[in-house]
Amino acid sequence: MKEVSKSYCRVPFDSITVTPTGRMQMCCEAQWTALLSTEKTSIKDLDSIDKWFNSDYLNNVRKSMLEGKLLPECVTCYKNEKLYGSSIRTAINKEYFAKNNNTTEYSIKKVDFKLGNKCNLKCKMCFPYASSELWKEWKALGWNSKEKDPNKDTSWKYYDGYFKEDYAWPKNKTNMDKIKEVAVKSKLIHVTGGEPTLNPEFFDLLRHCIDTGVAKNIILDVTTNATKIHPKFFDMVRQFKKLDLIISMDGIDKTYEYVRYPAVYNTVYKNILKYNAFVKTLNKDSTLRFNFVLQMWNIHSTLDVIKTLTPLAVNETQVPVMIEVLNDPRFMHWDILPEWYIKKIVANIHKEKQANHPELIRYGIFAFAEKLTAYKERDVTELKKQLLEFTTIQDKHRRINLKDYIPNLEYFFR
Repeated sequence: MKEVSKSYCRVPFDSITVTPTGRMQMCCEAQWTALLSTEKTSIKDLDSIDKWFNSDYLNNVRKSMLEGKLLPECVTCYKNEKLYGSSIRTAINKEYFAKNNNTTEYSIKKVDFKLGNKCNLKCKMCFPYASSELWKEWKALGWNSKEKDPNKDTSWKYYDGYFKEDYAWPKNKTNMDKIKEVAVKSKLIHVTGGEPTLNPEFFDLLRHCIDTGVAKNIILDVTTNATKIHPKFFDMVRQFKKLDLIISMDGIDKTYEYVRYPAVYNTVYKNILKYNAFVKTLNKDSTLRFNFVLQMWNIHSTLDVIKTLTPLAVNETQVPVMIEVLNDPRFMHWDILPEWYIKKIVANIHKEKQANHPELIRYGIFAFAEKLTAYKERDVTELKKQLLEFTTIQDKHRRINLKDYIPNLEYFFR
């Protein structure tokens, strides 16, 4: 890979991100900073997305990266690189520089759209910003204010006033016209949620790309929870140059159902089989893979997730299951667990090593186990207090009990 500055990231040079609230952002991981207060970031206030891409803010970001200056927006990637040796930033740079050498060229080639927060799930580690169902739950629990929000001390996602934002902005034709304008000029469209397949504006966007004749030139990258399959989905996405389909799976069986409440594992598994069969009918470049958010609730099921889902991936030989370590909420990070629990997981991983599973070797899961082996328990009293309060209130509201889903964690809440 070409040698670049320590802070260089390809994303602000060729990509744009639109958040669930209709605000422009450097990328999906970027922290909210005071610098953004000097710029128009809401899509409804911008004449065009091109103007945002060429704004003083992003021009300064690109200049700082070329000069090797560390940016406050990028702390999530810096942190992951320090802890795990890699990040989204390093992965994107590696992919780009495998085929390119130009560090200064910039133009929009990839677009990342989150068309509101409409979603049918209330995932344990998620937040109202990305789920309309959690927004309703937060309101019902009286958590919908800066003072009461249980996640107020975490990342940029919980900036002041996010409850008051307009998540229905895609319903406005003028806003969607700005989205369509930049989408048809892009090489890749990435759509996440919420849950995009529940969103009429998602299919309106696909139809626009098809009707204007550009779909055949665009890679479509979609992340779904696979709880439902929209009747239009298969017919529309097959008209794009390539489909990269990612299914979010944060556990197996009851662990999955607790983390991704109120999804039903067996229903989702059947839908995965249908998606698997469909992707196999597309061109050989189209892929199906999975995303696993590793956290305290599901770290015990990491091996089962890899062994169950890897055979169901399509045309993805490198990373069929992407393992993403949860950073926020901090009180759900895997390292809140006691040392003996982590050692038990490490022991299970080493047992599997004897079986020489190619999937586990491919994922570097044994290297990850070495990091776990070095883990030393620390004082998590305050984090555990936050977790206990959050989980007790939320589970009571949902009328569920942890012991019915993940009994091996019940001791932690006694």
